[in-house]
Amino acid sequence: MGVKNDKSMTNQHIPKNRTLAARLVIWLQTGIYWLAVYWLPLAVAVPAIIFLLAVLAPALLVDGWVGPAQTVYGWLAPHDHQLPQRSYFLFGQQGFIASYSREQVLAWGADPGNMRAFVGNPAIGFKMGLNHRMTAIFAASLLACLIWLARGGKPRLGPLAFILLALPLLIDGFSHMFSERSGAGFRAGNEWAAALTGGAFSAEFYSGTTIGTLNWWLRTITGALFGLGLTWFLLTYLSLRFAAIRRQLEPRLRRWGVLRNQGSQ
Repeated sequence: MGVKNDKSMTNQHIPKNRTLAARLVIWLQTGIYWLAVYWLPLAVAVPAIIFLLAVLAPALLVDGWVGPAQTVYGWLAPHDHQLPQRSYFLFGQQGFIASYSREQVLAWGADPGNMRAFVGNPAIGFKMGLNHRMTAIFAASLLACLIWLARGGKPRLGPLAFILLALPLLIDGFSHMFSERSGAGFRAGNEWAAALTGGAFSAEFYSGTTIGTLNWWLRTITGALFGLGLTWFLLTYLSLRFAAIRRQLEPRLRRWGVLRNQGSQ
């Protein structure tokens, strides 16, 4: 009878004499299980933190915290060109948010050889840590997470739908890159757009980068579509994968006594 009880305890609980290696495996699988349970708040936190950091950088400069602000810019810089003529400026005298042309920021002291170093001043405002497109991507990503939460895990997006939503950004981004690096310059004035619209708008609309220009609209719309598509695709994939992980690990952790009397997650 005693031997039978010992075997029952082995199947139901973690024995005190479990080897260190076995305990490490149990701890690791327990950590994976709880990640599979609480992954969604972490997923929402990522775009929220990045977006808030982008706003935090100019907010710190307003209060004179130059060092911490530069640190925030540095954290975001590896994934963002931070060019001032393609970024929002916050907390200036002209209103909460503004954007400026390359000629304007050069007139205000920007270094032509290091444009990204220009962060603004109290009169014109201070530059966000993300450019126009990246701001649209992370704002849309955060919105996508909130919509997913509100709608109980919908919409679900497959690879093809994500590719279709990402395609406008790829076309716009690579066409700008090719135009600039090849010297062709066909995106500098967007003559193709002027031809399509019969030149109905001003020259600044077609060639500018500030709020309301064609380039701004294209960067904002393509960035928002990409942010929505990428987020819904990843949330769809992660929800399915983590649900499978929970189904696999929960019975095992209950046998080991890790979850004990806790309800099913």
